[in-house]
Amino acid sequence: MQRSRIEYLTHSWGIISGCLHTASVCPVVDDCWARSMANRFRSNFGPGFRPILHISRLNQPLALKTQARVGVSFTGDMFGPQVHRHWQLQVLEVVRRCQQHTFIFLTKAGKELAELNWHANAWVGVTITGALPERDAQNLEALKQVRALVRWVSFEPLLAPWKGDLRGIQWVVIGGCSGPHARSPEVEWVGAIMEEAGKWGVPIWLKNNLLPIWAAEDLIQELPEGGQTGTEQEGS
Repeated sequence: MQRSRIEYLTHSWGIISGCLHTASVCPVVDDCWARSMANRFRSNFGPGFRPILHISRLNQPLALKTQARVGVSFTGDMFGPQVHRHWQLQVLEVVRRCQQHTFIFLTKAGKELAELNWHANAWVGVTITGALPERDAQNLEALKQVRALVRWVSFEPLLAPWKGDLRGIQWVVIGGCSGPHARSPEVEWVGAIMEEAGKWGVPIWLKNNLLPIWAAEDLIQELPEGGQTGTEQEGS
């Protein structure tokens, strides 16, 4: 388990890595930072970026000494193709045992999220890019069926304008496309999502990679209610 460079996390837990999504599910599959990492550090990933459960990492959250916001399997998709249900259940059992931490889940495949038992310390999210409107709508609707205290949407990377209903969502993150082909969304696309979020009182986190198009002093970075933990403490 590592300290995370993602602004809204304190730690990253790579318990399941790898992803077999195609371009019909992930429009940046050929520009994926996790895939490029897997190509550099092959021994840490499954062959061909296939999903793999790193069983030696399973109990890592139990060793954290202070409260943390932990991103789960951000170097893969824990709910993508060929991820076994018993892997998911093992991860959720650790989440249940670590009520002092907040675990943040994110997927591009939201279909089965509602079938799982989500504990109060789990934030459950889907990625929406705007580039696949039908898929985006399916993921958002699936997310709204999830029984979790925090259901959130990551508009990262935001690749096209998006229109939808954020009623019932507790948090929104918006960002650009990172990596070798980094690019920023249009200001108007970001503004439209912020307007929709504001309609429902949804907290907004604008990623630092929006700075090419967004003034630093206007970079809103809010957490959902209850999201503040002892995360800035050292010693974890």
